[in-house]
Amino acid sequence: MTVRIVTDSASDIPKEISESLGISVVPITISFGEEIYRDGIDITINELSHKIDKSPEYPKTAHPTVASFAATYRSIAESGDSIVSIHLSDKLSGTFHAASLASRKLEKGCRIEVIDSRTVSMGLGLIVIAAARAVQAGKSFVEVVQSVYQDISKIRLAAYFETLEYLYRGGRIGKARALFGSLLHVKPLIVVNDGEVQPLCYTRTRTGALRRLRDYVKSLLPIRELAVMYGENKESADTLVEMLSDLCEENHIIQTQAGVTLGVHAGAQTLALSALLE
Repeated sequence: MTVRIVTDSASDIPKEISESLGISVVPITISFGEEIYRDGIDITINELSHKIDKSPEYPKTAHPTVASFAATYRSIAESGDSIVSIHLSDKLSGTFHAASLASRKLEKGCRIEVIDSRTVSMGLGLIVIAAARAVQAGKSFVEVVQSVYQDISKIRLAAYFETLEYLYRGGRIGKARALFGSLLHVKPLIVVNDGEVQPLCYTRTRTGALRRLRDYVKSLLPIRELAVMYGENKESADTLVEMLSDLCEENHIIQTQAGVTLGVHAGAQTLALSALLE
């Protein structure tokens, strides 16, 4: 018997990494009226932007259903494996709640722990990747669960937005709501603290935002692993990775295109980073 790691598509883990580490990813869905797409399967963030421009309705995201989690859990349970299921912040989505309900539908005998990461995107992704590596290293179920809770306290996430409009329209602006009216003409940077979006600072240029993100990373040292997430702006992500190379070895920086879930709520020009501290 081994431990299997499950997460949701809001983790933004690159497909090659999730496959190599045996991570099961349950997709969040995005709907444009009656049209429904699975994040990372039926639609990309590039396609999302084009659909937003053409659609009269703003898209909505929906957490995976209890049934979809239950199906994933049962498939794993049939092999006799135990499950550690790690998900985006319960303050931002009903995903954790749905996963928890699904876990109760499992027959007795399958050991399962459902965990609220209190973060999102590759903040969640780095926690999940570390858990999967712990499994590969031969850690027990209890040891993996303990390591996940320890890593949750060591995750930091910051993001730069061209605008707060998408967070506002998607209802995910949290404590940054107070800044919305005053930041219409500047470029805000936010952090996710304890599962909520909170203001960090603001700048008037993208170049200034990249410098602010570098300063933020520098303030967090030492760092075990770092991730840079981008939407359609890969060039900016490449620039940021280069700016961070003297702070963190490049083989410890994961660069990935964000999924559709982040795109709906943050916009395709968002640039974010997450750090797992030592």
